[in-house]
Amino acid sequence: MKLKRFLTVAIVAVMSLGIFSLNVANAAGTYSISCKNNAYGTQLGDIYTQSAYVYNMANFGALGDTNAATGVSGSQQYIIQGGEAYVGNDCLYAGSADTNGTAVVAGDVARLAINAIVGAVNNRIDMAYAAQNSGASATGISFSTQGDGVSMSANQLGAGIGFWADFGSTDIKNTQAFSDVRIDSMRFNGDATSYSVGVDKVIGKALIGIVVSSLDTDFKTVFNDGTYKQKVDTYGVYLAYKTSILQIDLGYGLGDSDINTTRRDLGNDTVINGKTTADIDYANARMSANYSRGRFSIVPSVSYRNMNMDIKAFTDDRADENQATITGDGLLFTSGDEGNGTTDGLTVTDDAIAARRVESEIMAFGINLSANYGRLIPYLGVQYESESTTSATYKVESGTDTAATENDSDVAASSYNSSIRVGGGINFNLSSSIRGGIRAGRVSARDDWEETYWGGNISVGF
Repeated sequence: MKLKRFLTVAIVAVMSLGIFSLNVANAAGTYSISCKNNAYGTQLGDIYTQSAYVYNMANFGALGDTNAATGVSGSQQYIIQGGEAYVGNDCLYAGSADTNGTAVVAGDVARLAINAIVGAVNNRIDMAYAAQNSGASATGISFSTQGDGVSMSANQLGAGIGFWADFGSTDIKNTQAFSDVRIDSMRFNGDATSYSVGVDKVIGKALIGIVVSSLDTDFKTVFNDGTYKQKVDTYGVYLAYKTSILQIDLGYGLGDSDINTTRRDLGNDTVINGKTTADIDYANARMSANYSRGRFSIVPSVSYRNMNMDIKAFTDDRADENQATITGDGLLFTSGDEGNGTTDGLTVTDDAIAARRVESEIMAFGINLSANYGRLIPYLGVQYESESTTSATYKVESGTDTAATENDSDVAASSYNSSIRVGGGINFNLSSSIRGGIRAGRVSARDDWEETYWGGNISVGF
């Protein structure tokens, strides 16, 4: 028994020695140096991408000149013009991890925003026409492209004028493979909430109105260990016309957006902050037909919606550093001018993020089935959506992931081409003036994507 314990302790000791004998400069954040610190080795070109250790410079000279090796494993002496430099893999493979969230998430935000805005307006149009009819549609059945919220309307307040409001919530997740913040990915998750308010007027078979909408997103950007928050505010107009069978509606709007992002500096683990704005425009159109046979109704539809978002250029702010914040090898940094205009050679360069235009364009084909059982009307809707949403883009890496370990590999940005939306619920008719319903659904068959919604609506007529 004693021999067994002795062998166990010995094995643990040997393993521990093996771990601690590794070159510590290969670990992320070894010296707590920002990835954009002038003392970091990114300016050394090919030497930087091939090595991961500290350059200890004895003298100044031409870039790349070599002195004799010090004899210390994992360390050499180089004569570097301008001062000392750390060469490590902390930031070497920072592709998506060194990318601001606007380059990865903004396209999906445009898609969520146009779905929420158009969905709210479509809900209102359907309820407004339902209030004028009898039978199944009188209970406010909504065949919208985005059944994910709570809505309330007050119809015919006077002279055919109505006021309405809509609230929605959607939970989303990009499920792309993720193993480490330094390995390319675009995984993120969170939720988006929206509300819309509007006023409209019925003119014969036509309905014309104005709408003000707002969407708030709150995402955790796993790919860069940060956050992404965007607020989209829009105002628009809509027009609808309904015959005995066909219904056509159109919409157009403008707006703006505030964007706030954070991500992690892989060198020193500090937070990088970014803030910008964007200009927005959107358009939508829908045509549907209502076929009834007894208590059953079939409503096929085709719709189009598009949003453009012009994101303005901005600066990602990295935290400043001084010699006191650096840990590790004392030969790396010295006081005095290092040739870059600072007293300690620790200048940190902020990131300039270029202006970018993203859009989401969706063509949808759907069909809804419902049955009228008096005060209760269950329904089911299925919709195929073909989309063109701006893809994510990553920064170019200084090295490649396969250089870190043979098992690592780059993950390309998710490609979104189409999806299927399935939802259903039950509408109810409490009285001639109070109607409503509950519903739930999900989006599937969209690459690396999970999206669910739930909600209900209530319509109050006068």
